[in-house]
Amino acid sequence: MRVLGFYERDGHSDASAAWESFTSVWNWAAPLVTALPREPSGAGPLVRGMAGGFSVSGQWRLPKGAEPGPWLALRLTAHPRGSGEGFGVSDPDVFVVASKVLPAPPGGGDAERAGAVFRLADEYVPGGFATSSAGTPLGAGDAVFVWAAVAGMAFGAARRLTDALAGLEAPGAFVPPAAAAAELAAALHDERLSLAARLHGVSRAEPRERAAATAVLAEQVRRASRLVHQVVSAAYEYGLSARGSAAEDPLISLVDDSTPILQYMRYAVDLLPPDERTPTVEGDTR
Repeated sequence: MRVLGFYERDGHSDASAAWESFTSVWNWAAPLVTALPREPSGAGPLVRGMAGGFSVSGQWRLPKGAEPGPWLALRLTAHPRGSGEGFGVSDPDVFVVASKVLPAPPGGGDAERAGAVFRLADEYVPGGFATSSAGTPLGAGDAVFVWAAVAGMAFGAARRLTDALAGLEAPGAFVPPAAAAAELAAALHDERLSLAARLHGVSRAEPRERAAATAVLAEQVRRASRLVHQVVSAAYEYGLSARGSAAEDPLISLVDDSTPILQYMRYAVDLLPPDERTPTVEGDTR
């Protein structure tokens, strides 16, 4: 619950900085199978920033005998970067993709001996699906922490958007921005209290009850994700009445700053393997 409160304040203060800090400090992709670059000619993967995320191209090799599962982590370097190298969300080196986007791996001896090799060309990866290998690896057993942190950031970012909406003026609007903001903020408040209660339930659960309590919490996180997305969309739509042009949009920068958090929260439950294993090495699913 303290994690939820801390990240809620962080997301409200500056959503972009909160996300950069989170992905720099914690490598949330560590439980996933990790493919490493294949560099036959010395040319490594290429990543370009684009609206809402990244364009990723290159060749990777799966670990020998590994099954990627629904999600796969792609690393830009053969070894994790050191924590002292100091890079954040603007320069991540781990990108998560859905395994269904992978081309069929080539057959034959080389693939069987050393792991399947595959190539991606300009694959879009949302900004919320990138993190840093320099961060402390989080395992599947850290799911409650991850959900509390990302939900906190999302609640805070959405609340900041309702604050901005409340300050807009829209003479003649059917629903004044301040009234709309109050209604949306109330919905956020109620959902946050509900999630906090679920977190409290997990923390107080007996060991034999914890798995069931965590499953209920996962559904609550999904519900919270839907609510936050609806609030952000509604706040932006209400703000259109005070908008002169796209360049003058008073809310668009806040929406842009919140986008990676919202992208990640939408899939935070699905990205973690559904068990209590807590690997300490990237891609180790033992």
